[in-house]
Amino acid sequence: MDEEALIVWQEVLDQIMAGRPGDLSCPHCQTRPMVVEERPDGTTRVSCSKCGKYIEGRFQP
Repeated sequence: MDEEALIVWQEVLDQIMAGRPGDLSCPHCQTRPMVVEERPDGTTRVSCSKCGKYIEGRFQP
């Protein structure tokens, strides 16, 4: 993921790190709530059910 794309998702990542995953809205289409999936391999995927945009990775405080 390039730096510009990461900047778009920064608010979502900040909310995840603050322990507020229920407050997430898609940075592309503003849909709420977003889908947060924690996977067995330790990664988390945050996706929008409307536009399909997503980010995934290991988000740790």
